[in-house]
Amino acid sequence: MSTIKVNNLQNASGGSNSTPEEIEQGRAKAWVNFQGTGTVSIRDDYNVSSVTDHSKGQYTVNLSSAMGNSNYAFGGMVSSEGDTGHEADLSKHGGRSITTTAMPLRITRSDNLAYVDKTYVTCLIFGD
Repeated sequence: MSTIKVNNLQNASGGSNSTPEEIEQGRAKAWVNFQGTGTVSIRDDYNVSSVTDHSKGQYTVNLSSAMGNSNYAFGGMVSSEGDTGHEADLSKHGGRSITTTAMPLRITRSDNLAYVDKTYVTCLIFGD
């Protein structure tokens, strides 16, 4: 395998200058789209080894390669097919610790904060 070493990258017209560090810091280090109801299963992912289903609305996204530290950022969304009921929020699970290899998530109803499963769960992780 060959290695290319550069200080800056530009597009063909000479614009959009970026350093390798800017590119590395600005991309998702992990992401996952998984089935959050019934038998939990990953639809597609990057750098995710598995998703653990602890109980209703409570999961852990397990990373294939460790993050540099546990101070990373995450975001995501949840939905269900034909969902005409309550809205739900995806957030860090307060009862479990974030580690360099595991991101605990919870899905709660917006109106009463009860745990709920959703058909589509996506999560993005950015950091070192």
